[in-house]
Amino acid sequence: MLDILTFDSGKPGPTFLVLGSVHGNEKCGTHAIGRAAMELRAGIFKLTAGKLVCVPICNPEAYRLNVRYVDANLNRVVKKHDKPVKYEEKIANELIKVIDSCDVMLDLHSYTSGVRPFLFIEFDTPEEKAFAAAMHIPYWVTGWGDLYADKKDLWQGDTCTYAFQQGKLPLLIECGTHEDPAAAHVGYRSLRAALSHFKLTDVYEAPYAPAPQISKLQSVVIKKMEGRLLKPWQHLDPVAKGTPVLEYDDGEVVTSPVDGVIIMPGPKVKIGEEWLYFGVAA
Repeated sequence: MLDILTFDSGKPGPTFLVLGSVHGNEKCGTHAIGRAAMELRAGIFKLTAGKLVCVPICNPEAYRLNVRYVDANLNRVVKKHDKPVKYEEKIANELIKVIDSCDVMLDLHSYTSGVRPFLFIEFDTPEEKAFAAAMHIPYWVTGWGDLYADKKDLWQGDTCTYAFQQGKLPLLIECGTHEDPAAAHVGYRSLRAALSHFKLTDVYEAPYAPAPQISKLQSVVIKKMEGRLLKPWQHLDPVAKGTPVLEYDDGEVVTSPVDGVIIMPGPKVKIGEEWLYFGVAA
């Protein structure tokens, strides 16, 4: 089901994997990969070492329908499924085989509400921090693994956790909002910078970025019934402890448990999905 593109320099070096559209309505990665593939074929830049493996559309049916997923959130079920039933479980079985074959992985996503590209840093290794720094993206989020460790009903595995468990070096970037054309450029720029960082290509100069602002996830609100956000919250909006943030249709109001920031609010998420996260400075 997965269309895989491979570019081989014919020279020693790491196998670099880039993923797009793990969620079908997050198309910036697909466009970024498409641009890079076109330029490689045209000779605009070339691989000088190693191999580049591209999966431009990781969730083909969701991509066709322009929805986040079909049966299950693919980036919550990335593991080996012995008896896959859901569409994304079948896709996960294909995707992990591709991840198993790589040394380094870049997963390109977009999100709903905000103006700042950001990345997730999770495993606290020097290699991961150097990879993240090479992207020149000044907003980082951490704490994913700790937050989901006891939420097995929501999370069975994601691309980066699976890759890290297999001894790979992964990174996930949220390139911008779904509708922002600039998100595809952030994805392209990040891919080029990553290939340069791991010496698969000549030097690629990413734009300057200041020292990262790191936010640690503290809690998540799972949408349990219909309701509304009490203002058009954007990713990394500051919020004071006790501030009313959202209201359910039965009148229950959820307030911020911390002096911190709102992370990845989703105004139109389905019941049972992550509505928003709260974070603090790390």
